[in-house]
Parts: sequence; structure tokens; C-alpha cells
Amino acid sequence: MTNKTKSNMRDNEIANQISKSLTAFSQEFGKVLEPVAFLKEKDPALCAAFLKLHELTLNDGFLSKKHKFLIHAAITAAQHDREATVMHITGALEAGANERELLETAFTLIPVAGMPAFAVFIAAWQQAQQATP
Repeated sequence: MTNKTKSNMRDNEIANQISKSLTAFSQEFGKVLEPVAFLKEKDPALCAAFLKLHELTLNDGFLSKKHKFLIHAAITAAQHDREATVMHITGALEAGANERELLETAFTLIPVAGMPAFAVFIAAWQQAQQATP
């Protein structure tokens, strides 16, 4: 087998892995963020690694998937990234988060990240609720 054939086989494996991972990602979050789509276009191998890391870190473990999504939502709200916060809240809702859990997550933002982060979280939550059928 030539190096070119091996390289083509590896590229096909990466493409298949990305396709499966992006399908799961979009089902979980409702869509694929633009930076992820950009990464797929510019560096498929790096995109595949990112998606694998994302899958590995969000699986149930000592912390439930729901709690991991709530943590991610709080972090992205603290970074004032509303779009990512919407996606993580959507994931938390899909994983079974209820209103009280979302409220408590939002409340924890106030002393450590301030009212602006709290406002991002609340706006993202409202947007996620509107997008959920």
C-alpha cells in the first residue's frame, strides 16, 4: 500500500468520524456552531479531535451529563458567549435539567461573574426555551 493510499484512507476515516460526531453534536445542541464548522473546513483532523474531546468530557461519569452541561453553560455565560450558553443550556435541558437547577446555576454566577454574566445566562435560557418545541 502506498503512502498516498494510506493518507486517503486516513482522510476518509476522519471524514466519517467527523460526520458521525457532527450529527451527534447537532442533535444534542440543535446546531453546529460556526467555529466548529470553520474548524472542520480548515483542519478536519483537529476538528475530529475537538469533537472526540467534547464527547469524552460530556459523558456521564462521577458528574452527570446534565451537571456537566450546567457547568459549561455557567462558564460560557461568564465569558459572555450567549450563543454557546444557549447550546449548553439546550444540552442541559435535553439531559433532564429542570427550572430550579437552571435558576441555581444562574444564581451562582452573580457573586463570581457578576450581573452581566447572569443576564447572559437568563437571555440564553429564554432563547433556548423559545427554540425548544
